[in-house]
Amino acid sequence: MKKKVLAFLLVVLMITAVLAGCSGPKNQSTPQEGAGGEKSGGILNDYFESDPNGFDVQESTLIVSYHLARHIYSTLLRYKGDTLELEPELLAKMPEISPDGKTYTFELKKGIKFHDGTTELVADDVKFTIERMLDPKGKGMSKWLFEPILGAKAFMEGKASSIEGFKKIDDYKFQIILEKPYAPFLHNLAVPAASIYSEKLVKAAGDNWRLNPVGTGPFKLKSYVPNTEIVLEKNPYYFEEGLPRLEGIHYRIVPDATTALMEFENGTLDVCLIPVNEYQRIKDSGKYEILEGVALNTYYFIMNLSDPMWSDVRLRKAVAMAIDKEKLVEALYGPRGTVAKSFVTPGIPGAYEQGTGPAYEYNPEEAKKLVKELGNVGKLQAWQWGGERISDANVAIQAMLKEVGLDLEITIMESAAFRQARSEGKIPASYGNWWADIPDPDNYLYTFFARTNQMSSGYKNKEIQDLLEKARYEVDMEKRNELYRKIEDTIIREDVAIVPLFHLKNLLATQKNVKNIILHPTGVNIYTYAYKE
Repeated sequence: MKKKVLAFLLVVLMITAVLAGCSGPKNQSTPQEGAGGEKSGGILNDYFESDPNGFDVQESTLIVSYHLARHIYSTLLRYKGDTLELEPELLAKMPEISPDGKTYTFELKKGIKFHDGTTELVADDVKFTIERMLDPKGKGMSKWLFEPILGAKAFMEGKASSIEGFKKIDDYKFQIILEKPYAPFLHNLAVPAASIYSEKLVKAAGDNWRLNPVGTGPFKLKSYVPNTEIVLEKNPYYFEEGLPRLEGIHYRIVPDATTALMEFENGTLDVCLIPVNEYQRIKDSGKYEILEGVALNTYYFIMNLSDPMWSDVRLRKAVAMAIDKEKLVEALYGPRGTVAKSFVTPGIPGAYEQGTGPAYEYNPEEAKKLVKELGNVGKLQAWQWGGERISDANVAIQAMLKEVGLDLEITIMESAAFRQARSEGKIPASYGNWWADIPDPDNYLYTFFARTNQMSSGYKNKEIQDLLEKARYEVDMEKRNELYRKIEDTIIREDVAIVPLFHLKNLLATQKNVKNIILHPTGVNIYTYAYKE
Protein backbone atom coordinates (compact mmCIF):
# COMPACT_ATOMS: atom_id res chain seq x y z
CA MET A 1 0.00 0.00 0.00
CA LYS A 2 2.85 2.38 0.83
CA LYS A 3 4.39 1.90 -2.61
CA LYS A 4 1.05 2.54 -4.33
CA VAL A 5 0.51 5.75 -2.41
CA LEU A 6 4.02 6.97 -3.17
CA ALA A 7 3.70 6.11 -6.85
CA PHE A 8 0.40 7.95 -7.01
CA LEU A 9 1.89 11.06 -5.43
CA LEU A 10 4.88 11.06 -7.74
CA VAL A 11 2.53 11.17 -10.72
CA VAL A 12 0.09 13.76 -9.41
CA LEU A 13 2.01 16.55 -7.77
CA MET A 14 0.74 20.05 -7.25
CA ILE A 15 2.07 23.04 -5.36
CA THR A 16 0.19 24.15 -2.25
CA ALA A 17 -2.54 26.78 -2.67
CA VAL A 18 -0.96 29.33 -0.34
CA LEU A 19 2.21 29.89 -2.38
CA ALA A 20 2.84 32.22 -5.31
CA GLY A 21 4.09 31.05 -8.69
CA CYS A 22 3.79 31.95 -12.36
CA SER A 23 1.56 33.71 -14.91
CA GLY A 24 0.91 35.03 -18.40
CA PRO A 25 2.41 37.99 -20.23
CA LYS A 26 1.34 41.59 -20.46
CA ASN A 27 2.69 44.59 -22.31
CA GLN A 28 6.34 45.10 -21.46
CA SER A 29 8.16 48.39 -21.00
CA THR A 30 11.73 48.97 -22.11
CA PRO A 31 14.24 48.80 -19.22
CA GLN A 32 15.67 52.19 -18.22
CA GLU A 33 18.58 53.28 -16.04
CA GLY A 34 18.17 55.47 -12.97
CA ALA A 35 20.40 58.39 -11.99
CA GLY A 36 22.65 55.99 -10.11
CA GLY A 37 22.85 53.56 -13.02
CA GLU A 38 20.27 51.14 -11.56
CA LYS A 39 18.26 49.35 -14.21
CA SER A 40 14.48 49.46 -14.06
CA GLY A 41 11.42 48.66 -16.10
CA GLY A 42 9.17 45.84 -17.20
CA ILE A 43 5.91 44.28 -16.13
CA LEU A 44 6.45 41.21 -13.97
CA ASN A 45 4.02 38.37 -14.69
CA ASP A 46 3.21 36.27 -11.64
CA TYR A 47 0.35 34.10 -10.53
CA PHE A 48 -1.55 32.81 -7.53
CA GLU A 49 -3.20 29.42 -7.36
CA SER A 50 -6.19 30.88 -5.53
CA ASP A 51 -7.93 34.24 -5.35
CA PRO A 52 -7.12 36.32 -2.23
CA ASN A 53 -10.79 37.30 -1.87
CA GLY A 54 -9.94 40.94 -1.26
CA PHE A 55 -7.03 43.06 -0.08
CA ASP A 56 -7.72 43.74 3.60
CA VAL A 57 -4.70 42.00 5.10
CA GLN A 58 -6.13 42.43 8.60
CA GLU A 59 -8.73 39.83 7.63
CA SER A 60 -6.30 37.18 6.36
CA THR A 61 -3.28 35.12 7.36
CA LEU A 62 -2.68 33.63 3.90
CA ILE A 63 0.68 33.95 2.17
CA VAL A 64 -1.08 35.29 -0.94
CA SER A 65 -2.54 38.13 1.14
CA TYR A 66 0.80 38.84 2.82
CA HIS A 67 2.54 38.91 -0.55
CA LEU A 68 0.08 41.46 -1.92
CA ALA A 69 0.17 43.53 1.28
CA ARG A 70 3.98 43.82 1.14
CA HIS A 71 3.61 45.58 -2.21
CA ILE A 72 0.41 47.59 -1.70
CA TYR A 73 1.00 48.74 1.88
CA SER A 74 3.94 49.58 4.15
CA THR A 75 4.78 48.74 7.75
CA LEU A 76 6.55 50.78 10.42
CA LEU A 77 9.52 48.42 10.21
CA ARG A 78 10.58 45.82 7.65
CA TYR A 79 13.28 43.22 7.17
CA LYS A 80 16.50 44.26 5.46
CA GLY A 81 16.78 42.35 2.19
CA ASP A 82 16.66 38.60 2.77
CA THR A 83 17.84 38.86 6.39
CA LEU A 84 16.00 38.86 9.72
CA GLU A 85 17.49 42.25 10.63
CA LEU A 86 14.92 45.01 11.07
CA GLU A 87 15.16 48.46 9.49
CA PRO A 88 12.79 51.48 9.35
CA GLU A 89 10.21 51.60 6.57
CA LEU A 90 7.61 54.23 7.48
CA LEU A 91 9.76 55.38 10.39
CA ALA A 92 12.49 58.02 10.21
CA LYS A 93 14.73 55.93 12.47
CA MET A 94 14.66 52.85 14.69
CA PRO A 95 12.44 53.31 17.78
CA GLU A 96 13.88 54.29 21.15
CA ILE A 97 13.18 51.77 23.91
CA SER A 98 12.98 52.66 27.60
CA PRO A 99 15.31 50.90 30.08
CA ASP A 100 12.40 48.85 31.47
CA GLY A 101 11.61 47.57 27.96
CA LYS A 102 8.00 48.76 28.00
CA THR A 103 7.92 52.18 26.30
CA TYR A 104 8.74 52.56 22.60
CA THR A 105 9.09 56.02 21.05
CA PHE A 106 8.51 56.30 17.29
CA GLU A 107 8.93 59.01 14.67
CA LEU A 108 7.32 58.76 11.23
CA LYS A 109 8.99 59.98 8.06
CA LYS A 110 7.41 63.27 7.00
CA GLY A 111 5.63 63.73 3.70
CA ILE A 112 4.65 60.12 3.03
CA LYS A 113 1.55 60.09 0.81
CA PHE A 114 -1.00 57.34 0.30
CA HIS A 115 -1.75 56.18 -3.24
CA ASP A 116 -4.26 59.00 -3.78
CA GLY A 117 -1.31 61.42 -3.78
CA THR A 118 -2.88 63.84 -1.29
CA THR A 119 -3.51 62.03 2.00
CA GLU A 120 -0.44 62.19 4.25
CA LEU A 121 0.50 59.50 6.75
CA VAL A 122 0.24 60.73 10.37
CA ALA A 123 0.34 59.24 13.86
CA ASP A 124 -3.45 59.02 14.05
CA ASP A 125 -3.34 56.47 11.23
CA VAL A 126 -1.12 54.19 13.32
CA LYS A 127 -3.52 54.37 16.25
CA PHE A 128 -6.46 53.71 13.93
CA THR A 129 -4.73 50.66 12.41
CA ILE A 130 -4.02 49.13 15.81
CA GLU A 131 -7.52 49.69 17.15
CA ARG A 132 -9.13 48.43 13.93
CA MET A 133 -7.25 45.13 14.27
CA LEU A 134 -8.21 44.78 17.94
CA ASP A 135 -11.84 45.93 17.53
CA PRO A 136 -14.08 43.27 19.15
CA LYS A 137 -16.67 43.96 16.45
CA GLY A 138 -14.13 43.82 13.62
CA LYS A 139 -12.64 41.00 11.56
CA GLY A 140 -9.00 41.30 12.58
CA MET A 141 -7.33 37.87 12.42
CA SER A 142 -3.93 38.84 13.81
CA LYS A 143 -4.81 40.48 17.11
CA TRP A 144 -1.73 38.87 18.65
CA LEU A 145 0.39 41.52 16.87
CA PHE A 146 -0.85 44.25 19.20
CA GLU A 147 -2.01 42.26 22.24
CA PRO A 148 1.13 43.13 24.27
CA ILE A 149 0.13 46.84 24.24
CA LEU A 150 -1.14 48.27 27.52
CA GLY A 151 -4.93 48.33 27.50
CA ALA A 152 -5.30 45.99 24.51
CA LYS A 153 -7.21 43.41 26.53
CA ALA A 154 -9.69 45.96 27.89
CA PHE A 155 -10.21 47.36 24.39
CA MET A 156 -10.79 43.89 22.90
CA GLU A 157 -13.32 43.11 25.62
CA GLY A 158 -15.22 46.32 24.88
CA LYS A 159 -14.34 47.83 28.26
CA ALA A 160 -12.45 50.80 26.79
CA SER A 161 -13.16 53.10 23.86
CA SER A 162 -9.48 53.54 22.95
CA ILE A 163 -6.23 51.75 23.65
CA GLU A 164 -4.46 53.08 26.73
CA GLY A 165 -0.92 52.26 25.60
CA PHE A 166 -0.88 54.52 22.53
CA LYS A 167 0.29 58.08 23.24
CA LYS A 168 0.34 60.64 20.43
CA ILE A 169 3.05 63.30 20.82
CA ASP A 170 2.41 65.15 17.54
CA ASP A 171 1.47 64.27 13.95
CA TYR A 172 4.70 62.35 13.44
CA LYS A 173 5.78 61.20 16.90
CA PHE A 174 4.04 58.73 19.20
CA GLN A 175 4.71 56.20 21.93
CA ILE A 176 3.53 52.64 22.38
CA ILE A 177 3.56 51.37 25.95
CA LEU A 178 3.48 47.63 26.60
CA GLU A 179 1.80 45.97 29.53
CA LYS A 180 4.99 43.97 30.13
CA PRO A 181 8.37 43.80 28.37
CA TYR A 182 7.98 41.68 25.22
CA ALA A 183 11.23 40.96 23.36
CA PRO A 184 9.84 40.29 19.83
CA PHE A 185 7.49 43.30 19.75
CA LEU A 186 9.38 45.20 17.04
CA HIS A 187 9.24 42.11 14.82
CA ASN A 188 5.45 42.18 15.16
CA LEU A 189 5.45 45.60 13.51
CA ALA A 190 7.16 44.21 10.39
CA VAL A 191 4.46 41.60 9.69
CA PRO A 192 2.37 42.45 6.59
CA ALA A 193 -0.79 42.18 8.72
CA ALA A 194 0.55 45.20 10.67
CA SER A 195 0.45 47.36 7.51
CA ILE A 196 -0.59 50.92 8.30
CA TYR A 197 -3.96 52.08 6.94
CA SER A 198 -5.30 55.60 6.44
CA GLU A 199 -8.09 56.35 8.90
CA LYS A 200 -9.61 58.89 6.52
CA LEU A 201 -9.54 56.66 3.43
CA VAL A 202 -10.74 53.49 5.16
CA LYS A 203 -13.71 55.24 6.72
CA ALA A 204 -14.57 56.92 3.41
CA ALA A 205 -14.47 53.59 1.56
CA GLY A 206 -16.58 51.71 4.09
CA ASP A 207 -17.38 48.16 2.97
CA ASN A 208 -15.64 48.79 -0.35
CA TRP A 209 -12.22 49.01 1.32
CA ARG A 210 -11.41 45.30 1.03
CA LEU A 211 -11.73 45.52 -2.77
CA ASN A 212 -10.30 49.02 -3.22
CA PRO A 213 -7.18 49.26 -1.05
CA VAL A 214 -5.16 52.46 -0.81
CA GLY A 215 -1.76 52.10 0.83
CA THR A 216 1.67 53.70 0.81
CA GLY A 217 3.46 50.72 -0.77
CA PRO A 218 5.55 50.63 -3.95
CA PHE A 219 2.62 49.44 -6.08
CA LYS A 220 -1.07 50.34 -6.19
CA LEU A 221 -4.08 48.39 -7.37
CA LYS A 222 -4.98 49.12 -11.01
CA SER A 223 -7.64 46.47 -11.58
CA TYR A 224 -9.06 43.32 -10.06
CA VAL A 225 -11.23 40.69 -11.71
CA PRO A 226 -12.13 38.06 -9.06
CA ASN A 227 -10.81 34.58 -9.83
CA THR A 228 -9.14 35.92 -12.97
CA GLU A 229 -6.45 38.58 -12.46
CA ILE A 230 -4.95 41.27 -10.23
CA VAL A 231 -3.01 44.10 -11.84
CA LEU A 232 -0.73 46.37 -9.81
CA GLU A 233 0.98 49.46 -11.21
CA LYS A 234 3.92 51.53 -10.01
CA ASN A 235 3.05 54.01 -7.26
CA PRO A 236 4.23 57.43 -8.54
CA TYR A 237 4.06 58.82 -4.99
CA TYR A 238 6.23 56.14 -3.38
CA PHE A 239 8.41 57.66 -0.69
CA GLU A 240 11.66 55.85 -1.63
CA GLU A 241 13.37 57.51 -4.57
CA GLY A 242 13.97 55.35 -7.62
CA LEU A 243 11.66 52.58 -6.43
CA PRO A 244 9.98 50.41 -7.40
CA ARG A 245 11.97 49.48 -10.50
CA LEU A 246 9.18 47.54 -12.18
CA GLU A 247 6.40 49.39 -13.98
CA GLY A 248 3.89 46.94 -12.59
CA ILE A 249 2.96 43.39 -11.65
CA HIS A 250 0.31 41.29 -13.39
CA TYR A 251 -1.05 38.36 -11.39
CA ARG A 252 -3.34 35.75 -12.87
CA ILE A 253 -5.31 33.20 -10.92
CA VAL A 254 -4.09 29.85 -12.27
CA PRO A 255 -5.16 26.92 -10.09
CA ASP A 256 -3.46 24.27 -12.25
CA ALA A 257 0.30 23.99 -11.74
CA THR A 258 0.73 21.83 -14.85
CA THR A 259 -0.78 24.55 -17.04
CA ALA A 260 1.42 27.18 -15.43
CA LEU A 261 4.55 25.10 -15.96
CA MET A 262 3.71 24.57 -19.63
CA GLU A 263 3.35 28.31 -20.14
CA PHE A 264 6.57 28.96 -18.24
CA GLU A 265 8.48 26.60 -20.52
CA ASN A 266 6.98 28.30 -23.54
CA GLY A 267 8.74 31.47 -22.36
CA THR A 268 5.60 33.47 -21.67
CA LEU A 269 5.82 33.48 -17.85
CA ASP A 270 8.32 35.29 -15.65
CA VAL A 271 8.42 33.26 -12.43
CA CYS A 272 7.23 29.83 -11.38
CA LEU A 273 7.30 27.32 -8.55
CA ILE A 274 8.23 24.02 -10.18
CA PRO A 275 6.47 20.73 -9.29
CA VAL A 276 8.92 18.35 -7.67
CA ASN A 277 8.69 15.74 -10.45
CA GLU A 278 9.84 18.40 -12.94
CA TYR A 279 12.39 20.20 -10.77
CA GLN A 280 15.55 18.38 -11.83
CA ARG A 281 14.67 18.58 -15.52
CA ILE A 282 14.01 22.32 -15.32
CA LYS A 283 17.19 22.92 -13.35
CA ASP A 284 19.36 20.80 -15.65
CA SER A 285 18.05 22.55 -18.76
CA GLY A 286 20.09 25.66 -17.93
CA LYS A 287 17.39 27.86 -19.46
CA TYR A 288 16.23 29.44 -16.22
CA GLU A 289 17.50 31.00 -13.02
CA ILE A 290 16.80 28.87 -9.94
CA LEU A 291 16.56 30.94 -6.75
CA GLU A 292 16.92 29.15 -3.42
CA GLY A 293 16.66 30.52 0.11
CA VAL A 294 16.00 29.70 3.74
CA ALA A 295 12.33 29.59 4.74
CA LEU A 296 10.79 29.65 8.20
CA ASN A 297 7.87 27.23 8.00
CA THR A 298 6.47 23.97 9.32
CA TYR A 299 3.87 21.71 7.70
CA TYR A 300 1.89 19.75 10.25
CA PHE A 301 -1.13 17.63 11.16
CA ILE A 302 -3.04 19.09 14.11
CA MET A 303 -5.76 17.42 16.21
CA ASN A 304 -8.34 19.27 18.31
CA LEU A 305 -7.83 18.06 21.86
CA SER A 306 -11.23 19.44 22.90
CA ASP A 307 -13.00 17.26 20.33
CA PRO A 308 -14.03 13.96 22.00
CA MET A 309 -13.00 12.14 18.83
CA TRP A 310 -9.35 13.15 19.33
CA SER A 311 -9.22 13.41 23.14
CA ASP A 312 -7.30 10.16 23.80
CA VAL A 313 -3.54 10.77 23.75
CA ARG A 314 -2.96 7.16 22.63
CA LEU A 315 -4.83 7.87 19.42
CA ARG A 316 -2.84 11.02 18.75
CA LYS A 317 0.39 9.17 19.46
CA ALA A 318 -0.64 6.43 17.01
CA VAL A 319 -1.23 9.07 14.34
CA ALA A 320 2.19 10.60 15.01
CA MET A 321 3.92 7.24 14.55
CA ALA A 322 1.81 6.17 11.55
CA ILE A 323 2.92 8.97 9.23
CA ASP A 324 6.08 8.23 7.25
CA LYS A 325 7.34 11.80 7.02
CA GLU A 326 10.35 10.94 4.88
CA LYS A 327 8.24 9.35 2.14
CA LEU A 328 5.62 12.08 2.45
CA VAL A 329 8.00 15.00 1.93
CA GLU A 330 10.00 13.20 -0.77
CA ALA A 331 6.83 12.54 -2.75
CA LEU A 332 5.36 16.01 -2.32
CA TYR A 333 8.42 18.26 -2.52
CA GLY A 334 11.57 16.24 -3.20
CA PRO A 335 14.78 18.27 -2.65
CA ARG A 336 12.79 21.28 -1.47
CA GLY A 337 11.70 19.59 1.78
CA THR A 338 13.27 18.19 4.96
CA VAL A 339 11.66 16.06 7.67
CA ALA A 340 10.51 18.04 10.72
CA LYS A 341 11.56 16.90 14.19
CA SER A 342 10.14 20.01 15.88
CA PHE A 343 7.29 22.47 15.37
CA VAL A 344 9.40 25.63 15.74
CA THR A 345 11.45 25.83 12.54
CA PRO A 346 15.25 25.38 12.79
CA GLY A 347 16.90 28.77 12.32
CA ILE A 348 14.55 30.50 14.74
CA PRO A 349 16.57 31.71 17.78
CA GLY A 350 16.17 29.10 20.52
CA ALA A 351 14.79 26.40 18.19
CA TYR A 352 16.12 22.86 17.86
CA GLU A 353 18.80 22.37 15.23
CA GLN A 354 17.86 20.70 11.96
CA GLY A 355 17.40 16.94 12.44
CA THR A 356 16.78 17.14 16.19
CA GLY A 357 13.66 17.61 18.27
CA PRO A 358 10.94 15.88 20.31
CA ALA A 359 8.74 14.57 17.47
CA TYR A 360 8.00 10.84 17.28
CA GLU A 361 9.77 8.72 14.69
CA TYR A 362 7.87 6.63 12.13
CA ASN A 363 6.91 3.40 13.90
CA PRO A 364 3.88 1.70 12.31
CA GLU A 365 4.12 -1.43 14.45
CA GLU A 366 3.90 0.57 17.68
CA ALA A 367 1.04 2.57 16.16
CA LYS A 368 -0.84 -0.66 15.39
CA LYS A 369 -0.43 -1.79 19.02
CA LEU A 370 -1.93 1.48 20.27
CA VAL A 371 -4.85 1.22 17.84
CA LYS A 372 -5.53 -2.35 19.00
CA GLU A 373 -5.39 -1.18 22.60
CA LEU A 374 -7.93 1.56 21.84
CA GLY A 375 -10.46 -0.88 20.42
CA ASN A 376 -13.18 0.39 18.08
CA VAL A 377 -12.09 3.94 17.30
CA GLY A 378 -14.62 4.54 14.54
CA LYS A 379 -14.33 6.97 11.65
CA LEU A 380 -12.05 9.93 12.34
CA GLN A 381 -12.75 13.36 10.88
CA ALA A 382 -10.38 16.01 9.47
CA TRP A 383 -11.08 19.10 7.38
CA GLN A 384 -9.29 20.53 4.37
CA TRP A 385 -9.05 24.24 3.62
CA GLY A 386 -10.67 24.63 0.17
CA GLY A 387 -9.74 22.92 -3.06
CA GLU A 388 -11.72 21.00 -5.65
CA ARG A 389 -10.32 17.64 -4.56
CA ILE A 390 -8.58 16.05 -1.62
CA SER A 391 -4.97 17.26 -1.63
CA ASP A 392 -2.10 14.87 -2.30
CA ALA A 393 -0.83 15.37 1.24
CA ASN A 394 -4.20 14.42 2.73
CA VAL A 395 -4.50 11.40 0.41
CA ALA A 396 -1.11 10.18 1.63
CA ILE A 397 -1.88 10.79 5.33
CA GLN A 398 -5.23 9.02 4.89
CA ALA A 399 -3.50 5.98 3.37
CA MET A 400 -0.77 5.85 6.02
CA LEU A 401 -3.33 5.93 8.84
CA LYS A 402 -5.32 3.20 7.06
CA GLU A 403 -2.28 0.94 7.22
CA VAL A 404 -2.30 1.02 11.03
CA GLY A 405 -6.07 0.53 11.27
CA LEU A 406 -7.34 4.12 11.40
CA ASP A 407 -10.09 5.35 9.07
CA LEU A 408 -9.68 9.09 8.40
CA GLU A 409 -12.36 10.94 6.46
CA ILE A 410 -11.39 14.28 4.89
CA THR A 411 -14.06 16.95 4.38
CA ILE A 412 -13.31 19.86 2.05
CA MET A 413 -14.53 23.13 3.54
CA GLU A 414 -14.94 26.45 1.73
CA SER A 415 -12.19 28.88 2.78
CA ALA A 416 -14.40 31.39 4.63
CA ALA A 417 -16.18 28.61 6.53
CA PHE A 418 -12.85 27.01 7.45
CA ARG A 419 -11.47 30.31 8.77
CA GLN A 420 -14.59 30.95 10.83
CA ALA A 421 -14.64 27.45 12.29
CA ARG A 422 -10.93 27.61 13.10
CA SER A 423 -11.32 30.85 15.04
CA GLU A 424 -14.20 29.24 16.97
CA GLY A 425 -12.21 26.07 17.76
CA LYS A 426 -14.53 23.79 15.79
CA ILE A 427 -12.19 22.07 13.33
CA PRO A 428 -11.69 18.43 14.41
CA ALA A 429 -8.27 18.00 12.76
CA SER A 430 -6.42 19.26 9.71
CA TYR A 431 -3.25 19.16 7.65
CA GLY A 432 -1.81 22.66 7.39
CA ASN A 433 1.27 24.82 7.32
CA TRP A 434 2.63 27.74 9.29
CA TRP A 435 4.99 30.29 7.77
CA ALA A 436 6.50 32.33 10.58
CA ASP A 437 5.33 35.91 10.85
CA ILE A 438 8.31 36.68 13.06
CA PRO A 439 11.50 34.72 13.89
CA ASP A 440 10.48 33.78 17.43
CA PRO A 441 9.14 30.60 19.14
CA ASP A 442 6.27 32.67 20.53
CA ASN A 443 4.89 33.05 17.00
CA TYR A 444 4.48 29.28 16.76
CA LEU A 445 3.73 28.06 20.26
CA TYR A 446 1.67 30.94 21.66
CA THR A 447 -0.30 31.32 18.42
CA PHE A 448 -1.35 27.67 18.40
CA PHE A 449 -1.54 26.69 22.06
CA ALA A 450 -2.16 29.72 24.29
CA ARG A 451 -5.51 30.11 26.02
CA THR A 452 -6.51 32.72 23.45
CA ASN A 453 -5.43 30.68 20.40
CA GLN A 454 -7.64 30.73 17.30
CA MET A 455 -6.11 27.67 15.61
CA SER A 456 -8.57 24.97 16.78
CA SER A 457 -5.91 23.16 18.81
CA GLY A 458 -8.32 22.74 21.75
CA TYR A 459 -5.25 22.79 23.98
CA LYS A 460 -5.90 23.09 27.73
CA ASN A 461 -2.74 22.17 29.62
CA LYS A 462 -2.75 24.79 32.40
CA GLU A 463 0.92 24.36 33.34
CA ILE A 464 2.12 24.80 29.76
CA GLN A 465 -0.23 27.69 29.05
CA ASP A 466 1.05 29.44 32.17
CA LEU A 467 4.60 28.89 30.91
CA LEU A 468 3.62 30.33 27.50
CA GLU A 469 2.56 33.54 29.24
CA LYS A 470 5.76 33.60 31.29
CA ALA A 471 8.08 32.87 28.34
CA ARG A 472 6.84 35.66 26.10
CA TYR A 473 7.70 38.27 28.74
CA GLU A 474 11.01 36.75 29.90
CA VAL A 475 13.85 39.15 29.07
CA ASP A 476 16.71 36.76 29.88
CA MET A 477 17.16 34.99 26.51
CA GLU A 478 18.78 31.87 28.00
CA LYS A 479 15.89 31.39 30.43
CA ARG A 480 13.42 32.19 27.66
CA ASN A 481 14.88 29.52 25.38
CA GLU A 482 14.78 26.94 28.19
CA LEU A 483 11.11 27.68 28.78
CA TYR A 484 10.24 27.25 25.11
CA ARG A 485 12.11 23.94 24.96
CA LYS A 486 10.09 22.60 27.88
CA ILE A 487 6.87 23.90 26.32
CA GLU A 488 7.54 22.37 22.92
CA ASP A 489 8.70 19.05 24.34
CA THR A 490 5.48 18.72 26.34
CA ILE A 491 3.18 19.76 23.50
CA ILE A 492 4.75 17.39 20.95
CA ARG A 493 6.03 14.47 23.01
CA GLU A 494 3.68 14.21 25.98
CA ASP A 495 0.42 15.78 24.84
CA VAL A 496 0.94 15.02 21.13
CA ALA A 497 -1.19 18.05 20.26
CA ILE A 498 0.45 18.48 16.84
CA VAL A 499 2.52 16.32 14.49
CA PRO A 500 5.32 18.26 12.74
CA LEU A 501 5.75 16.80 9.24
CA PHE A 502 8.31 18.75 7.22
CA HIS A 503 9.90 22.11 6.42
CA LEU A 504 10.34 23.65 2.96
CA LYS A 505 13.05 25.93 1.61
CA ASN A 506 12.22 28.83 -0.68
CA LEU A 507 12.59 27.78 -4.29
CA LEU A 508 11.68 29.82 -7.36
CA ALA A 509 12.45 29.51 -11.06
CA THR A 510 12.62 32.70 -13.15
CA GLN A 511 13.29 33.64 -16.72
CA LYS A 512 16.89 34.77 -17.29
CA ASN A 513 15.87 38.41 -17.79
CA VAL A 514 14.22 38.74 -14.37
CA LYS A 515 16.58 40.29 -11.81
CA ASN A 516 16.72 41.22 -8.11
CA ILE A 517 13.76 39.26 -6.70
CA ILE A 518 14.24 38.78 -2.96
CA LEU A 519 13.10 35.51 -1.38
CA HIS A 520 12.56 36.28 2.28
CA PRO A 521 12.63 33.55 4.97
CA THR A 522 9.07 34.49 5.99
CA GLY A 523 7.89 33.23 2.59
CA VAL A 524 7.01 36.63 1.13
CA ASN A 525 8.73 37.41 -2.17
CA ILE A 526 9.77 41.05 -2.48
CA TYR A 527 9.55 42.71 -5.88
CA THR A 528 10.34 46.30 -4.89
CA TYR A 529 13.89 46.08 -6.29
CA ALA A 530 13.16 43.69 -9.16
CA TYR A 531 13.31 44.60 -12.84
CA LYS A 532 13.35 42.94 -16.25
CA GLU A 533 16.14 43.27 -18.77
